[in-house]
Amino acid sequence: MKAKEDQTFATLVAKIGEREIETITGQWFNLVLFRHYRFIQGHIIDHRSKDGGFRSLAALVHDVSPDAIEGFWPEVKGRAIRKREESFLRNYLAAQNENDVELIIPLRNIARAVDWDRFDESREFPIYVRHIYPLVLSTLRNFKFRRVLDVGCGTGDLIEAILASFPYAECHGFDINPDNIDAAREKGIPNLNVGDAEYPDELLPGKMTFDVLLFCGLLNRQVTDREKASGILAKCLPRLEKGGHIIITGYSSCHFSASDLESLGITLYRKSLPGNLFKDYSRYHLRQFYAGQKT
Repeated sequence: MKAKEDQTFATLVAKIGEREIETITGQWFNLVLFRHYRFIQGHIIDHRSKDGGFRSLAALVHDVSPDAIEGFWPEVKGRAIRKREESFLRNYLAAQNENDVELIIPLRNIARAVDWDRFDESREFPIYVRHIYPLVLSTLRNFKFRRVLDVGCGTGDLIEAILASFPYAECHGFDINPDNIDAAREKGIPNLNVGDAEYPDELLPGKMTFDVLLFCGLLNRQVTDREKASGILAKCLPRLEKGGHIIITGYSSCHFSASDLESLGITLYRKSLPGNLFKDYSRYHLRQFYAGQKT
């Protein structure tokens, strides 16, 4: 069955690739990457039909960068995907390996929509507890580790869950908000510090290194800007042991793509949750989940 679907996919994209290039416009676009293929997803203005609106896959494009489709009214050159073809392509990509499909969300809004005061009192907190933390825990079960650093640990709830599931683990964390650290310490969580994640050497003892670095919501748009996120990652990576693991995810869009992370010496084994990439965007579905190993 898989071989047949692979052949159907190859035949279909070859057919689409023979079409005339046209201008694709819409309210917002994402890029869906699969091997060497690039697809446009988003709210498309479809001149062939009256319904338009959200399209899981609207066009096959070539060498389109995220910068080219930034903002809320992008325009790009590509080859249109017919609605009757979209269902097969969507189902095919949703069934692929987590390291074969990537979702890149271009910059559309630089306003800080997420307000990180005391984290366990924020409106996003239940989403982390119900969806994001369980996925982090299930990922940790796939490899051996002893020492973990949660960068931007909030009120310590992920660390608390890790200690419950992996009692042998030594967990450390820091957060820029003193209220978060006070709340975490009230739960009896040790090894926590208040401070800016751009300066880990001021917050961690000596040359301590870690088997796992966790960034759950910190390296994300509408939380941290790109420049600061780059500084945090650059300063924290030396604290990760060679062969150690890193996880980057969160409620809002990640600042970094797979190519960004690979250029820093991280070999990825997970880029997304393919089954979530085409679900209704009016509801929350975690889509980006980067997990890799330092080489």
